[in-house]
Amino acid sequence: MNLRTVLHLVVLSSGLYAAVHGPLQASAPKDEPLRYGRIAAEGITILNLADEKGKPVAQPQKGQLVAVYKEHASGWLEVEVPGGYPVWVFGKFLAAGVEPNVYEVTGSGVNLRPEPSSDVVTNFPLPQRLQPGDKVRGIELQDPAKPLADNWVRVWSPAGVRAFVKSSVVEGLAAGEAGAALWGQALQALPAAPPARVEAVRPNEPSAAEKKQSEGQTALEAARAALENERKKDTPDYAPIRAEFEKLVTEGGSIAIEARAELRTVATLVEAAHLRADLERERLRRADEARAAQEKVWEQSKEKDPFGGVFPARGVVERRTSTDGIPRFFLRFGQDTVCELVCSSGRYDLSTFAGVEVGVHGNEIASRTGEVPTFELSKLEVLAVR
Repeated sequence: MNLRTVLHLVVLSSGLYAAVHGPLQASAPKDEPLRYGRIAAEGITILNLADEKGKPVAQPQKGQLVAVYKEHASGWLEVEVPGGYPVWVFGKFLAAGVEPNVYEVTGSGVNLRPEPSSDVVTNFPLPQRLQPGDKVRGIELQDPAKPLADNWVRVWSPAGVRAFVKSSVVEGLAAGEAGAALWGQALQALPAAPPARVEAVRPNEPSAAEKKQSEGQTALEAARAALENERKKDTPDYAPIRAEFEKLVTEGGSIAIEARAELRTVATLVEAAHLRADLERERLRRADEARAAQEKVWEQSKEKDPFGGVFPARGVVERRTSTDGIPRFFLRFGQDTVCELVCSSGRYDLSTFAGVEVGVHGNEIASRTGEVPTFELSKLEVLAVR
């Protein structure tokens, strides 16, 4: 039985304890209850949120008196129990009071949380907050060796602080019972000192199973991030990531279910990568075949050239862009670059002849490349369009 369970059983069976001079209250005005009622069954849990996934703040016994402050349309009630709830406050916002084990609040809007953690997603605070000058009675420190400013302190919530319970588990008072009078009697019956502290495993210390679950979740998220990065690459390697997911599957638990789903995603991505690689190989093969076929045609045309001696130069016009971004045009016959073409007169727009086999007349001028001659066009004839 852990500390939380013991405290709940001890406190809520006999009423929550208060200070010698009565329960401590927050400085803000206290709302008046709408009505009073009692817990109608055993095994009921009062939560920090109006949600069944909320964190428990109390486990009252059947018949426990509660003050109802608000009724939600969703079927939840905001309730208070005599003496308050055992909740956690960060010590940075507390100062030791004059009375033993009493703390004065020094911060504004200080949260009361069900567990010693500031995680607003999994450890949402109760609706009410503490203000400067409020006083709370301490139960224990999370770590007695730490200074107060760096520690979490478990305290009894002051009067007016509420938590949530399903409306279906709260029944009305019996005929003749006066709620306000019963509440006053419950406060008078509270013990003057806190229950004896029971040494047990602290609620914030995870079990071995919880630690394993947390480590598995961390590893799962890391593998997911690695998968997302890898799938952006041109040539992804999914093997290491698949091995990590397979390892998580062997460890079992709920993490294994998620890891199996990720393995199916990896399998789909691997198959898609293989298909892309196959398509690229086929594209290159066909390009090679087309190039070889054209070169064969050109070689054959060299052997049986009907235009031999008709043109000073002929071949297929190729457009190439130089490093300065200016397009230049060349004649290529078979695998050889025959010459560079220029048309200073503007008579021919060479870009319209790119990919076309032509014969040209003109004058050879100083080479612009130093590698092949340069022809200044005077006449161009189209021989074939490929």
